[in-house]
Amino acid sequence: MSLLTRYDALLRGTGAASPLAAGLVGRMSLGTTGLALLLLVRESTGSYAAAGAVAAAYAVSFACFTPVRARRADRDGPRGILLVCGLAHPAALATLVLLASLDAGVSVLLAAAVLAGATVPPISGVVRALWRTLVPPELMTTAYSLDAVLVELCFVGGPLIVAVLTAVSGPSAAVLAAAGLVLVGSLWLLSTPAVRAVVPHEHTGSGSVAGPLTSPSVRALLVVVAAVGMGFGALEVALPAYAESQGGSPSTAGVLLAVWSAGSILGGLAYGAVHSPVAHERQLPWLVAALALGTALPLLATGTVVMGAALALYGLTIAPYSTCNSVLLGRAAPTGTTTEAFAWSGSMIFGGAALGNVAAGLLVEHVSVTSALALTAATGVLGIAGTVSGRRALQSL
Repeated sequence: MSLLTRYDALLRGTGAASPLAAGLVGRMSLGTTGLALLLLVRESTGSYAAAGAVAAAYAVSFACFTPVRARRADRDGPRGILLVCGLAHPAALATLVLLASLDAGVSVLLAAAVLAGATVPPISGVVRALWRTLVPPELMTTAYSLDAVLVELCFVGGPLIVAVLTAVSGPSAAVLAAAGLVLVGSLWLLSTPAVRAVVPHEHTGSGSVAGPLTSPSVRALLVVVAAVGMGFGALEVALPAYAESQGGSPSTAGVLLAVWSAGSILGGLAYGAVHSPVAHERQLPWLVAALALGTALPLLATGTVVMGAALALYGLTIAPYSTCNSVLLGRAAPTGTTTEAFAWSGSMIFGGAALGNVAAGLLVEHVSVTSALALTAATGVLGIAGTVSGRRALQSL
């Protein structure tokens, strides 16, 4: 049997192709908006501090409001929130561009960035929630694997789009392109038969304001996600400093990050192409352990080339873990809270990454690059600890 057989069955026989394609377009902004806003505000104000503050305001707002938007999708169906946010978010980004062109103050730009972050459509949560009803159980791993691969492509292709548009037309064009991608992706997704067929759940999470967080299994999975996200954030800060310490340019980190993502893409494609008889709740501890081993590999690097090889191996472990985690999260979420559960997962990734950014930045500045890489490895240990502490809850799935 060809390794591509399972992907062919998923794309041809389940109705998943259109949501996946629409999700790819809409989520391309994940890899474009933050960087584009950073460059836009830097050009407008001449200050990296102001640019970083605006980009951070956008990211924090995005992380905080994502579960709120996703809960609306669960309760009322996804079409309404996709339409409202699919129009409001591009408008907010266009407003940011206008304000920057008018040399608005940093406080005004910060407020606009918060509004933009608060209106990002819950595309990832909606797409992943579809698999519970759209995809047969034997193809569930394949669906989540392909989705994880597409997200990686967003983080590889997004910065390239920003780089090209900024070089040709300036950062305003990059921000507007991000707005256009969200607009097209949202409207396309809400028009797909799979989304139109979703029946909303009037009551979610057993009536609790905590929604999917009422489930011990969901909480256990999210703890590990936060640790993984922290490792991602720490590595993103450590790599430019590492490249500079090796006598190269900090921009070399872009190549290293691309190699890291490429490893994840390959690992995800391989994991999704093979059906394992081992239950996902039994796979998860091993996949988290493999990921933890991957986080330690950059510490062994003796140069940029070796670092690239270490990151490629580390990357191989990311998408398989993410896929297995998604399968279990979709299963653990109480009825009617699936979209919100996946939104919380995204918030944990972004929140953990923010903590990793800050901690690694302080370590690079005041201790050493190696200490920042050690922090990445420590998050792998935290992931294992989270899996062990939550093993009882996960065994109930």
